[in-house]
Amino acid sequence: MSRTHWRSCVRSKMQAQEFLSNFYCSEESRQGLDNQIICLSVINILLGITAIFGNTVILIALCKETSLHKPFKVLLRNLVVSDLWVGFVQLLFGGYTISVLQGRWQTCHLLYSVHGIVAKISITASLWTITAISVDRLLALLLKLRYRQVITIRKVYALAIASWVCNGIINVLLWCFSSDAWTVFLATNTAVCLTTSTYCYTRVFFRLRQQQTQVRINPGDPENQITRVDMTRYRKTVFSALWLQLALLFCYLPYSVLAPFALREIENTSSYAVFMPFMTTITLVFLNSTLNPILYCWRIKEVRRVVKDTLSCSRM
Repeated sequence: MSRTHWRSCVRSKMQAQEFLSNFYCSEESRQGLDNQIICLSVINILLGITAIFGNTVILIALCKETSLHKPFKVLLRNLVVSDLWVGFVQLLFGGYTISVLQGRWQTCHLLYSVHGIVAKISITASLWTITAISVDRLLALLLKLRYRQVITIRKVYALAIASWVCNGIINVLLWCFSSDAWTVFLATNTAVCLTTSTYCYTRVFFRLRQQQTQVRINPGDPENQITRVDMTRYRKTVFSALWLQLALLFCYLPYSVLAPFALREIENTSSYAVFMPFMTTITLVFLNSTLNPILYCWRIKEVRRVVKDTLSCSRM
Protein backbone atom coordinates (compact mmCIF):
# COMPACT_ATOMS: atom_id res chain seq x y z
CA MET A 1 0.00 0.00 0.00
CA SER A 2 1.42 3.39 -1.00
CA ARG A 3 1.81 6.20 1.52
CA THR A 4 -0.72 8.34 -0.38
CA HIS A 5 -3.30 5.55 -0.37
CA TRP A 6 -2.72 4.91 3.34
CA ARG A 7 -3.22 8.59 4.15
CA SER A 8 -6.45 8.69 2.16
CA CYS A 9 -7.73 5.61 4.06
CA VAL A 10 -6.89 7.20 7.41
CA ARG A 11 -8.54 10.46 6.33
CA SER A 12 -11.75 8.72 5.24
CA LYS A 13 -11.95 6.72 8.49
CA MET A 14 -11.45 9.82 10.60
CA GLN A 15 -14.14 11.54 8.53
CA ALA A 16 -16.48 8.65 9.34
CA GLN A 17 -15.80 9.15 13.06
CA GLU A 18 -16.38 12.90 12.63
CA PHE A 19 -19.67 12.11 10.88
CA LEU A 20 -20.86 10.06 13.87
CA SER A 21 -19.86 12.87 16.24
CA ASN A 22 -21.81 15.39 14.15
CA PHE A 23 -24.76 13.00 13.97
CA TYR A 24 -25.01 12.61 17.75
CA CYS A 25 -24.41 16.33 18.35
CA SER A 26 -27.00 17.94 16.11
CA GLU A 27 -30.35 19.70 16.33
CA GLU A 28 -32.05 16.76 14.58
CA SER A 29 -30.96 14.28 17.27
CA ARG A 30 -33.27 15.86 19.84
CA GLN A 31 -36.33 16.64 17.71
CA GLY A 32 -39.38 15.20 19.43
CA LEU A 33 -37.14 13.40 21.93
CA ASP A 34 -36.74 16.02 24.68
CA ASN A 35 -38.64 14.06 27.36
CA GLN A 36 -36.85 10.80 26.49
CA ILE A 37 -33.44 12.51 26.56
CA ILE A 38 -34.22 14.10 29.95
CA CYS A 39 -35.25 10.69 31.30
CA LEU A 40 -32.09 9.07 29.93
CA SER A 41 -29.91 11.82 31.43
CA VAL A 42 -31.45 11.46 34.90
CA ILE A 43 -31.17 7.66 34.83
CA ASN A 44 -27.50 7.74 33.77
CA ILE A 45 -26.49 10.37 36.32
CA LEU A 46 -28.23 8.45 39.15
CA LEU A 47 -26.73 5.14 38.02
CA GLY A 48 -23.31 6.81 37.70
CA ILE A 49 -23.42 8.16 41.26
CA THR A 50 -24.60 4.76 42.54
CA ALA A 51 -21.86 2.92 40.64
CA ILE A 52 -19.14 5.27 41.93
CA PHE A 53 -20.33 4.99 45.54
CA GLY A 54 -20.92 1.21 45.42
CA ASN A 55 -17.64 0.33 43.74
CA THR A 56 -15.64 2.69 45.98
CA VAL A 57 -17.06 0.93 49.07
CA ILE A 58 -16.32 -2.50 47.55
CA LEU A 59 -12.75 -1.44 46.68
CA ILE A 60 -12.17 -0.31 50.28
CA ALA A 61 -13.68 -3.57 51.54
CA LEU A 62 -11.41 -5.68 49.28
CA CYS A 63 -8.34 -3.79 50.54
CA LYS A 64 -9.33 -4.64 54.14
CA GLU A 65 -10.48 -8.23 53.51
CA THR A 66 -7.75 -10.87 53.88
CA SER A 67 -9.47 -14.28 53.71
CA LEU A 68 -10.33 -14.27 49.98
CA HIS A 69 -8.01 -16.23 47.69
CA LYS A 70 -5.39 -13.71 46.46
CA PRO A 71 -5.50 -14.25 42.64
CA PHE A 72 -9.32 -14.14 42.71
CA LYS A 73 -9.16 -11.03 44.89
CA VAL A 74 -6.76 -9.25 42.47
CA LEU A 75 -9.05 -10.00 39.51
CA LEU A 76 -12.07 -8.87 41.52
CA ARG A 77 -10.34 -5.57 42.34
CA ASN A 78 -9.51 -5.10 38.65
CA LEU A 79 -13.18 -5.60 37.82
CA VAL A 80 -14.22 -3.12 40.53
CA VAL A 81 -11.79 -0.49 39.15
CA SER A 82 -13.21 -0.90 35.64
CA ASP A 83 -16.76 -0.58 37.04
CA LEU A 84 -15.68 2.54 38.95
CA TRP A 85 -14.48 4.09 35.68
CA VAL A 86 -17.79 3.18 34.04
CA GLY A 87 -19.52 5.14 36.83
CA PHE A 88 -17.59 8.27 35.81
CA VAL A 89 -18.37 7.48 32.17
CA GLN A 90 -22.09 7.50 33.03
CA LEU A 91 -21.76 11.02 34.41
CA LEU A 92 -20.06 12.02 31.14
CA PHE A 93 -22.85 10.30 29.22
CA GLY A 94 -25.43 12.19 31.28
CA GLY A 95 -23.54 15.43 30.57
CA TYR A 96 -23.45 14.57 26.87
CA THR A 97 -27.25 14.06 26.71
CA ILE A 98 -27.80 17.33 28.62
CA SER A 99 -25.55 19.19 26.15
CA VAL A 100 -27.67 17.76 23.29
CA LEU A 101 -30.80 18.98 25.05
CA GLN A 102 -29.36 22.46 25.60
CA GLY A 103 -27.83 22.72 22.12
CA ARG A 104 -24.26 23.20 23.39
CA TRP A 105 -22.63 21.51 20.41
CA GLN A 106 -18.97 22.23 21.23
CA THR A 107 -19.39 20.71 24.69
CA CYS A 108 -21.34 17.86 23.11
CA HIS A 109 -18.51 16.99 20.70
CA LEU A 110 -15.94 17.02 23.54
CA LEU A 111 -18.05 14.85 25.88
CA TYR A 112 -18.92 12.46 23.03
CA SER A 113 -15.22 11.86 22.27
CA VAL A 114 -14.03 11.54 25.88
CA HIS A 115 -17.01 9.42 26.90
CA GLY A 116 -16.56 7.17 23.85
CA ILE A 117 -12.88 6.38 24.42
CA VAL A 118 -13.06 5.93 28.22
CA ALA A 119 -16.25 3.84 27.98
CA LYS A 120 -14.74 1.47 25.41
CA ILE A 121 -11.56 0.97 27.44
CA SER A 122 -13.47 0.36 30.71
CA ILE A 123 -16.05 -1.97 29.14
CA THR A 124 -13.35 -4.03 27.39
CA ALA A 125 -11.42 -4.29 30.69
CA SER A 126 -14.59 -5.59 32.39
CA LEU A 127 -15.12 -8.21 29.69
CA TRP A 128 -11.52 -9.42 29.83
CA THR A 129 -11.47 -9.52 33.64
CA ILE A 130 -14.70 -11.51 33.95
CA THR A 131 -13.33 -13.96 31.37
CA ALA A 132 -10.04 -14.19 33.30
CA ILE A 133 -12.02 -14.99 36.48
CA SER A 134 -13.78 -17.90 34.74
CA VAL A 135 -10.43 -19.25 33.45
CA ASP A 136 -8.92 -18.84 36.95
CA ARG A 137 -11.75 -20.87 38.53
CA LEU A 138 -11.31 -23.66 35.98
CA LEU A 139 -7.53 -23.77 36.48
CA ALA A 140 -8.01 -23.89 40.27
CA LEU A 141 -10.12 -27.02 39.80
CA LEU A 142 -7.89 -28.74 37.23
CA LEU A 143 -4.46 -27.94 38.66
CA LYS A 144 -5.39 -28.58 42.34
CA LEU A 145 -2.16 -28.44 44.39
CA ARG A 146 -0.14 -27.14 41.43
CA TYR A 147 -2.47 -24.11 41.13
CA ARG A 148 -0.52 -21.96 43.62
CA GLN A 149 2.74 -22.68 41.79
CA VAL A 150 1.37 -21.95 38.31
CA ILE A 151 -0.97 -19.01 39.07
CA THR A 152 1.20 -16.61 41.06
CA ILE A 153 0.23 -13.14 42.28
CA ARG A 154 2.91 -11.59 40.05
CA LYS A 155 1.36 -13.21 36.96
CA VAL A 156 -2.14 -12.08 37.91
CA TYR A 157 -0.99 -8.49 38.48
CA ALA A 158 0.82 -8.57 35.11
CA LEU A 159 -2.38 -9.82 33.47
CA ALA A 160 -4.44 -7.05 35.12
CA ILE A 161 -2.02 -4.32 33.98
CA ALA A 162 -1.83 -5.79 30.46
CA SER A 163 -5.63 -5.80 30.23
CA TRP A 164 -5.63 -2.01 30.61
CA VAL A 165 -2.56 -1.20 28.51
CA CYS A 166 -3.39 -3.47 25.55
CA ASN A 167 -7.09 -2.67 25.36
CA GLY A 168 -6.33 1.03 25.81
CA ILE A 169 -4.02 1.05 22.78
CA ILE A 170 -6.44 -1.02 20.68
CA ASN A 171 -9.50 1.06 21.53
CA VAL A 172 -7.83 4.45 21.02
CA LEU A 173 -6.51 3.39 17.60
CA LEU A 174 -9.86 1.95 16.51
CA TRP A 175 -11.77 4.97 17.84
CA CYS A 176 -9.53 7.39 15.95
CA PHE A 177 -9.42 5.54 12.65
CA SER A 178 -12.46 3.31 12.15
CA SER A 179 -15.87 3.03 13.83
CA ASP A 180 -16.62 -0.05 11.68
CA ALA A 181 -13.46 -1.80 12.86
CA TRP A 182 -14.31 -1.01 16.47
CA THR A 183 -17.82 -2.49 16.02
CA VAL A 184 -16.28 -5.67 14.58
CA PHE A 185 -13.74 -5.74 17.42
CA LEU A 186 -16.50 -5.34 20.05
CA ALA A 187 -18.65 -8.08 18.52
CA THR A 188 -15.69 -10.47 18.14
CA ASN A 189 -14.29 -9.63 21.57
CA THR A 190 -17.67 -10.15 23.26
CA ALA A 191 -18.27 -13.44 21.41
CA VAL A 192 -14.80 -14.79 22.29
CA CYS A 193 -15.11 -13.75 25.95
CA LEU A 194 -18.60 -15.22 26.38
CA THR A 195 -17.63 -18.45 24.56
CA THR A 196 -14.53 -18.83 26.74
CA SER A 197 -16.48 -18.19 29.96
CA THR A 198 -19.27 -20.58 28.92
CA TYR A 199 -16.71 -23.31 28.16
CA CYS A 200 -14.95 -22.77 31.51
CA TYR A 201 -18.11 -22.84 33.62
CA THR A 202 -19.44 -25.89 31.73
CA ARG A 203 -16.18 -27.76 32.45
CA VAL A 204 -16.36 -26.63 36.09
CA PHE A 205 -19.98 -27.80 36.44
CA PHE A 206 -19.29 -31.31 35.10
CA ARG A 207 -16.10 -31.64 37.16
CA LEU A 208 -17.98 -30.65 40.33
CA ARG A 209 -20.66 -33.23 39.55
CA GLN A 210 -17.94 -35.85 39.16
CA GLN A 211 -16.34 -34.87 42.48
CA GLN A 212 -19.72 -34.95 44.24
CA THR A 213 -20.40 -38.46 42.92
CA GLN A 214 -16.98 -39.63 44.10
CA VAL A 215 -17.58 -38.26 47.61
CA ARG A 216 -21.02 -39.90 47.74
CA ILE A 217 -19.62 -43.32 46.74
CA ASN A 218 -16.75 -43.26 49.30
CA PRO A 219 -17.92 -40.96 52.13
CA GLY A 220 -15.48 -42.43 54.68
CA ASP A 221 -12.34 -41.77 52.65
CA PRO A 222 -10.24 -39.10 54.48
CA GLU A 223 -9.18 -37.60 51.15
CA ASN A 224 -12.83 -37.20 50.18
CA GLN A 225 -13.51 -35.46 53.51
CA ILE A 226 -10.85 -32.86 52.66
CA THR A 227 -12.21 -32.63 49.11
CA ARG A 228 -15.71 -31.97 50.46
CA VAL A 229 -14.50 -29.00 52.54
CA ASP A 230 -12.44 -27.57 49.66
CA MET A 231 -15.27 -28.10 47.15
CA THR A 232 -17.78 -26.29 49.37
CA ARG A 233 -15.59 -23.19 49.49
CA TYR A 234 -14.68 -23.46 45.83
CA ARG A 235 -18.32 -23.87 44.79
CA LYS A 236 -19.21 -20.58 46.53
CA THR A 237 -16.59 -18.63 44.56
CA VAL A 238 -17.67 -20.29 41.30
CA PHE A 239 -21.33 -19.40 41.79
CA SER A 240 -20.37 -15.84 42.76
CA ALA A 241 -18.37 -15.51 39.53
CA LEU A 242 -21.20 -17.13 37.56
CA TRP A 243 -23.69 -14.54 38.82
CA LEU A 244 -21.33 -11.79 37.64
CA GLN A 245 -21.20 -13.50 34.25
CA LEU A 246 -25.00 -13.73 34.00
CA ALA A 247 -25.41 -10.06 34.95
CA LEU A 248 -22.90 -9.09 32.25
CA LEU A 249 -24.72 -11.22 29.68
CA PHE A 250 -28.07 -9.63 30.57
CA CYS A 251 -26.66 -6.09 30.27
CA TYR A 252 -24.42 -6.52 27.21
CA LEU A 253 -26.50 -8.76 24.96
CA PRO A 254 -29.04 -6.11 23.74
CA TYR A 255 -26.22 -3.72 22.81
CA SER A 256 -24.19 -6.46 21.10
CA VAL A 257 -27.21 -7.41 18.98
CA LEU A 258 -28.38 -3.88 18.14
CA ALA A 259 -25.07 -1.98 17.78
CA PRO A 260 -23.91 -3.34 14.36
CA PHE A 261 -27.32 -2.70 12.76
CA ALA A 262 -27.86 0.66 14.46
CA LEU A 263 -24.44 2.07 13.52
CA ARG A 264 -24.81 0.88 9.92
CA GLU A 265 -28.30 2.38 9.72
CA ILE A 266 -26.98 5.69 11.06
CA GLU A 267 -24.00 5.85 8.68
CA ASN A 268 -25.94 4.76 5.57
CA THR A 269 -29.23 6.63 6.01
CA SER A 270 -28.58 9.23 8.75
CA SER A 271 -31.83 7.99 10.30
CA TYR A 272 -32.72 8.93 13.87
CA ALA A 273 -35.26 6.08 14.20
CA VAL A 274 -32.72 3.93 16.09
CA PHE A 275 -31.24 6.80 18.15
CA MET A 276 -33.15 6.28 21.43
CA PRO A 277 -33.21 2.44 21.32
CA PHE A 278 -29.45 2.50 20.74
CA MET A 279 -28.87 4.97 23.60
CA THR A 280 -31.04 2.80 25.87
CA THR A 281 -28.90 -0.28 25.20
CA ILE A 282 -25.79 1.76 26.09
CA THR A 283 -27.43 2.68 29.41
CA LEU A 284 -28.15 -1.01 29.98
CA VAL A 285 -24.45 -1.79 29.46
CA PHE A 286 -23.57 0.85 32.07
CA LEU A 287 -26.13 -0.66 34.46
CA ASN A 288 -23.85 -3.69 34.84
CA SER A 289 -21.39 -1.57 36.86
CA THR A 290 -24.14 -0.68 39.34
CA LEU A 291 -25.35 -4.28 39.64
CA ASN A 292 -21.91 -5.78 40.35
CA PRO A 293 -21.39 -4.21 43.84
CA ILE A 294 -24.85 -5.53 44.82
CA LEU A 295 -23.83 -9.01 43.63
CA TYR A 296 -20.54 -8.83 45.58
CA CYS A 297 -22.42 -8.09 48.80
CA TRP A 298 -25.07 -10.71 48.12
CA ARG A 299 -22.83 -13.59 47.02
CA ILE A 300 -19.50 -13.06 48.85
CA LYS A 301 -19.95 -13.29 52.62
CA GLU A 302 -16.48 -11.92 53.42
CA VAL A 303 -17.07 -8.79 51.32
CA ARG A 304 -20.54 -8.31 52.81
CA ARG A 305 -19.13 -8.43 56.34
CA VAL A 306 -16.36 -5.88 55.64
CA VAL A 307 -18.79 -3.57 53.78
CA LYS A 308 -21.09 -3.58 56.83
CA ASP A 309 -18.15 -2.77 59.11
CA THR A 310 -16.95 0.00 56.77
CA LEU A 311 -20.38 1.64 56.55
CA SER A 312 -20.85 1.32 60.32
CA CYS A 313 -17.52 3.08 60.96
CA SER A 314 -18.40 5.89 58.53
CA ARG A 315 -21.59 6.65 60.47
CA MET A 316 -19.74 7.04 63.77
